[in-house]
Amino acid sequence: MKSLYCLIAMAWLSAFPAQAKLLWQIQTDDGVFASPVVHNGVLYLANGNKLSALNLQGTLLWQHPLSAPARSTPAIAHDMLLLQTEQGLLAFSLTGQLTWQHLSKDGPRLVNGANWGWGKGDYAEPWSWYRSSVTLDKGVAYYGSQTGTYAVRITDGQQLWYQDTGMTHTQPAVSQEIVVVGSWNNHLYGLNAQNGDILWQFESPLPQGELGGWDGWQGFNLNPVISGDYVYVGSRSTWFFKLGLKDGREAWSTKHASSWIGSTALVHNGQVYYGLSDGLALIGQHTQSGNIEHFVRSPHLIFAAPVAIGEQLYFATLSGELFSYLPASGKHQRLYQTQSSQMHYQKHVKPLGGPNYQPLDPKLPIYQASLKQVTELLEDMDSIVSLGTADGVLYLGLTNGRLLAWRPE
Repeated sequence: MKSLYCLIAMAWLSAFPAQAKLLWQIQTDDGVFASPVVHNGVLYLANGNKLSALNLQGTLLWQHPLSAPARSTPAIAHDMLLLQTEQGLLAFSLTGQLTWQHLSKDGPRLVNGANWGWGKGDYAEPWSWYRSSVTLDKGVAYYGSQTGTYAVRITDGQQLWYQDTGMTHTQPAVSQEIVVVGSWNNHLYGLNAQNGDILWQFESPLPQGELGGWDGWQGFNLNPVISGDYVYVGSRSTWFFKLGLKDGREAWSTKHASSWIGSTALVHNGQVYYGLSDGLALIGQHTQSGNIEHFVRSPHLIFAAPVAIGEQLYFATLSGELFSYLPASGKHQRLYQTQSSQMHYQKHVKPLGGPNYQPLDPKLPIYQASLKQVTELLEDMDSIVSLGTADGVLYLGLTNGRLLAWRPE
């Protein structure tokens, strides 16, 4: 047990500047693609085939094996912990005993190999790492999967309804009796929370011309965020949208040239913030007008959702770096860089910023070579792929399986 969950040598502290404090970090067997949740002084983490509970000093309290992989944040209600896995929704006691399960099927997104230049057949896309987490509201658990969207009663796991929304890897957003989910079929859906009926659906436009025709532009793969009467969400299509919650009508939208919207959005103090992938920036737009009022350059792709502690924003990159940004002053600084990132930075980051992709291995089939190229980047940089916060502490999830607890000072 200690080999999987242990404090790492204090030598790592040298990577942190004076204004940062590393509280602890643990090593797990799988990438930490979803943030943990903290409840009553206990941190719950699901990654790979394990559900773990730790105290806030990073010591393992208990661990439960999972029969199928999980890449989602647990949710807690009624002294129960609910977790979405590739075999469905599981409910545990807060001491890790399985209470009930609701079976469904999930897994990676498969794409047409010929469209991606990999040859005939369907292949798991190497950039679609995230899965739906469960959202709890009024005694009901909502979650997405490979087959669509489900509503399940929290107390006993009884299915209340199902809606075919295609492959749905976004966490449902629920407000005013409406459930909003995004699908890889390039549609955003507003569903009736009571019966799952489709109230509205919105389809994103796609790039045209020389950039057109690639199905990598398709998909609402980012968690929608509801604030008041509006939904804020980006997509693979290079567009970010503000839509009406009740009717799905567009209030405003912004197109970012040749860049996926990389991260789920954060609505904070009248602004909506989100990261770009190839656009190499954290964007802040006025929620009312849609005007871009903050453009914070990034050295690399941003996939982890930004978070806020007080007035300070934090965002992280696939180059293994954590940044702070204070909107009031425009001050922007790097707070942390993984040791592996320091070692391999020149190899994977261009001098003026942006990913420096390594040549494909000519000895491998094209898909395997492409997969190796992405995997090498993530491993060499200790890429940060999830970012969460609770009680003033930041939790950084890395592709190599480490979870760091970090307190800004």
